[in-house]
Amino acid sequence: MAKNANDKSVQFLYGTKGGRILLHAILALRVPKLLGVVLRSPFSRLYINSFIKKNNIDMTDFEGVKFKSFNDFFTRKKAISFDPDLSHLISPADSLLSVYEITDDAKFHIKGFDYTLQDFFEPNRFGLNKEETTELFKGGVCLVFRLCATDYHRYCYVDSGTQNGNHFIQGTLYSVQPLAAENFRLYTKNRRSWTIMDTQNFGKIAQIEVGAFSVGGIQNCIETGSFKKGDEKGFFDLHGSTIVLLLQKDKVKLLKEIQETTSAGSEYRVKIGQTVAVKI
Repeated sequence: MAKNANDKSVQFLYGTKGGRILLHAILALRVPKLLGVVLRSPFSRLYINSFIKKNNIDMTDFEGVKFKSFNDFFTRKKAISFDPDLSHLISPADSLLSVYEITDDAKFHIKGFDYTLQDFFEPNRFGLNKEETTELFKGGVCLVFRLCATDYHRYCYVDSGTQNGNHFIQGTLYSVQPLAAENFRLYTKNRRSWTIMDTQNFGKIAQIEVGAFSVGGIQNCIETGSFKKGDEKGFFDLHGSTIVLLLQKDKVKLLKEIQETTSAGSEYRVKIGQTVAVKI
């Protein structure tokens, strides 16, 4: 893990006993929701320029644009480019990518925790059965795209296809930074929205958007219907968040450099629309 992988506040809140006590008090008092209200207000515009300078964000595409609030700035929309090759799986977002194998008994291991697909989807909540969710991805691969606060927070479809609804799970709002993932079962505790897509080139793909601290909403463009590769799928409100893709067994092969970096336990920086894997 890189030394700067976690903010100082995250190191305190998630890495110390006193910090974790304070963290749960913050969540119990619904501070993230209050913070969201502030960052959607006109007064939050005062924070935009300092945030841009501190994080060295390229605003070339937005010269002259006047944002109504920090959230308006944070959810700004731009034209994106993507690899159109039908045999190439692209990244859904600007992010840091980690890769995990899904076992034949539908489990995967992230940052010290074992997760099951059953817990991940909670299919019974939506009137679905195990075969409609967990059985699909046994022996496959789990791609975790962690968006930092400075990343572009809109995300795209990784292939063309169709989907039949988004399933929303109201959860808590822990940070998604590495230290938080080592201390809490984020991917079954945090707020999330998931759909299983029928794609043209890679079989069925589950996409799960995971909210994080102060992320007030997960906004998807469509519930049901068809989509094209590179189309905008949705966006996150406020600060860091995560997208998880679950791929079926023997559908893709990761690029060599991604496989080497992630197998060594490091995250790999990707851009939205960038190729991450090829069709087998």
